[in-house]
Amino acid sequence: MLRESSLKVVLITAGLIQELKTAILGWFYPVHYNLERWAYALQRISGIAVTAYFLAHIVETGNVVGGMSVWSVPSTDFASAIWTATFHFLENPMFDTGLIVIGFMLSYHAVNGIRLTLTEFGLLQGKPSRPDFPYEPKSFSKTQRLIFWLSVLFAVATAVYALNVFFGA
Repeated sequence: MLRESSLKVVLITAGLIQELKTAILGWFYPVHYNLERWAYALQRISGIAVTAYFLAHIVETGNVVGGMSVWSVPSTDFASAIWTATFHFLENPMFDTGLIVIGFMLSYHAVNGIRLTLTEFGLLQGKPSRPDFPYEPKSFSKTQRLIFWLSVLFAVATAVYALNVFFGA
């Protein structure tokens, strides 16, 4: 009796692990995504990236102004040395490339967030329709698609501008 119940637990756990693996791997296999799913994924990824950049920027700015020692006024030589060391560290094409990516993500996240806000208030919702085969989702109206593509276009324009600023391309 005990052996049979432990076997059931193992089978249920194995099934749950398989479902979890399929769900996680689904994020990394975006071939079958529709436009709504791409918009959803890009909004979440850009939000995480912009938040991580914001936190890193706070730390970096804190280092430039002297870190914790700023509360007791640091000497001019110490502050100058920290300033110089930080900017030498950040004079790297990798950081410039990261700023281009952050510019793209911030622009996309902002404009697509406006689309999501307008949709949440019901301003961009299409008319409900009968669910006929092939069961295409109707929640992404033509106006929403237009704003989505405008957000992508604006983000690409921001990235091209940043590329020109950093690398003079």
